[in-house]
Parts: sequence; structure tokens; C-alpha cells
Amino acid sequence: MTIPMTIPRAVKDWKPSASREAFGLPRDRVWLNCAQMAPLHESVLAAGVDGVRRKTAPWNAVPHSFFGELDLVRAEFARLIGATADDVATIPSCSYGVATAARNLPLAPGESVVVVEGQFPSNLLSWRRAAEEAGADLVVAPRAADGAITETLLEAVEDRTAVVACAAAHWSDGTPVDLPAVAERARAVGAALVLDLTQTLGAVPFDVAAIDPDYVVCPSYKWLLGPYTHGCLYVAPRRQDGVPLEETGANRAWPDGPRPLDAIPEAYLAGARRFDMGEKAHFHVTPMLLAGLRLVNAWGPERIGRAAGAVTGRLADALAARGFSAPPERLRSPHFFGVRPPESAPEDLVDRLWANGIHVTRRGPMLRIAAHVWNDEEDEARFLAAIDALL
Repeated sequence: MTIPMTIPRAVKDWKPSASREAFGLPRDRVWLNCAQMAPLHESVLAAGVDGVRRKTAPWNAVPHSFFGELDLVRAEFARLIGATADDVATIPSCSYGVATAARNLPLAPGESVVVVEGQFPSNLLSWRRAAEEAGADLVVAPRAADGAITETLLEAVEDRTAVVACAAAHWSDGTPVDLPAVAERARAVGAALVLDLTQTLGAVPFDVAAIDPDYVVCPSYKWLLGPYTHGCLYVAPRRQDGVPLEETGANRAWPDGPRPLDAIPEAYLAGARRFDMGEKAHFHVTPMLLAGLRLVNAWGPERIGRAAGAVTGRLADALAARGFSAPPERLRSPHFFGVRPPESAPEDLVDRLWANGIHVTRRGPMLRIAAHVWNDEEDEARFLAAIDALL
């Protein structure tokens, strides 16, 4: 059978204008690796450069110039998930947000925390420690024979379950989770729901009103198109009277006027702001986070996911025709997926692809492919030509 080197485009996909150039991607690089990290859009890069320049002139880095940006970040993140700015805290990482949730969801002996097989460590290790210290159980829902997650996850949630911690898609291969079904099951047994949306938010629509999670964690350096070491934590109103991971003066409810250090207020800030990380101003990267969120909100996760899905759908079909084990569409996220290479593929397939300027990731036995708006027909053709040459 002759396999075409190009994939016909059935419909004209939406793309933001000059998307590839705006992300600074040279033509000799095929970046199908947003699940690892996104390149910086020119607007995000410019915001970062301006932020760093503040440090060169510290008289310009004064509180009123950067605390206001944090509130703009809260508003943009809240817009993305259908929350309010008062529900949003700023965090440096997924693990920080999960640790905050674990601190405020105490466990009792005999209770359980349910996670998914192969769950990302940042949404696993805090629960493992919390369960050990409380005499509770960490229940790992196995993946089904075909790789599916939802059904076995639902079966693992029982009356003694106190917390369900999962993602909307498995980080290693994009297998989706039916969040409405999981949320309904968690509510039925009175369990808290903690979501890591690192690999979906920004490319898949999400609405807190529909899911009603207790906490949502999302760093920004992947699908939110932002910087490293910055992200957001959604805290449901019912959880906003908790205790932050760090104790800082900036998270206390100071009265207007002077702030004597011998009279630090006992009360925390209202809403989710009490959970902000230390040194939350982050005046060199906060502008980048804000710029990335504005891009995502302007384009819309649904359109981003549809544009990425047009690429990944064609590549999944083309790879299946080449002997790769590609999952069916129901087990693929629109923006990224995993395929198992055929036995004829070299062990160092990913290294060889990288050497040819084709950037994907190996996760376990799977080749993880993650597209975004910057990927085009030439990227697809170059990727498949490289695959054919290496096989």
C-alpha cells in the first residue's frame, strides 16, 4: 500500500494570524511538544522583557505597579474557568497547589484518597504522604485494558473516599477523563474533588459551575502559553476559610495606613488570596502569565483545541497506517495523544527525531504528540517523512 506523504485538509482550520512567526518557531523545527512546554508568543516574550527591566530599575518595581497585575491575572484566569477573581490564588507549581489542597482536606484513619494509575507525581506524592500520616489509604484506580480511565476511576470511589484527585486527561498519553461523571460520583459519596488541569486548560473548555471542584491547579508554561514557575489555583468558596501553605505578611488583612511589624494582623485576606505563594508579586514573570492568559481567552480554548485536533487527528490516522498502535478517537484528547511505535521502530526513535528537528516526547512505551495553533501542513509532512525514513 502506498501511504501519502501529505494529509489532505478536509476543511480550512482556524488559525490566529501569523501564528508560527508570532511564536518564533524557525521553519526547520517541528514543535509537536506543547505537552512538555509551549514556546513563547511574541506578546508574552515582550511582557517578560519589560518585567525583567523592572529589576534593573527597582524604583519602578513598587507595590502599586505589580500587585495590580496580580488582580488582572486573577480576573483572566477566572474568566477562563467561569469563576470570580476572588476564587483565584497565584502559585509557582502544580505541586504547590496540590499541597495546599492536601493541607486543607484532612483525612481520618480508614478513609481513602483515589488517584489514577500512573498519575503525575505532583498530584500524587502529597496524597501519598497525607494518607500515610493519617492512617488512610491511597487507592490507585487501574487503567482498563484499552487504556481507558473513567470507568475504573468511578469504581474506585466508595463511601469511605474522602478525596478524588485526578486530571482531565492523562499526562502521558492524553487519555481523557469524564469529569462530569467523576464529579457526580465524588459528590454522591461526599468526597472532595481536586483537579490538575495542567495538560488540558487552555485547549479544552472547562467550567467550574458545571464540575464544582474543590480545587483546580494549573501552572502556565504549557497550554496557558505562559512562563515557568507561575500559575493559578482555584479554590471553591466553601474552601476559602482554610490555611495557606506559607505564612506571609502579604497574605494578611492589613488595615489601611502604616503596617507596623509588631502588630501583624491575625486575619488572612478574604477569598482565595490567602493561599497566594510567598513573593507573589513575581514582577518579572507575572506580566508573562497575564499576556498568556489574555491570548488564550482571546482565541478561546475550544478554537485552540479544534485547531490542534485537526492536526492530531490526521497524524493519528497516518501513524496507524504506518503500523503504530493509535488509540481510537474516544480515547484521545483533541490536542495531544500517545501512540505505541511498531516493533520495527528503533529504540532511540525520539532522539533521532530530535536530531532531525522533529520534537515529540517518549512517555513510557508511548510516543506523545501534542499540537497547537503553530503547527501546519508542512510540519505534518516533515514529521511523517522523518518517521518513514527512520522506520
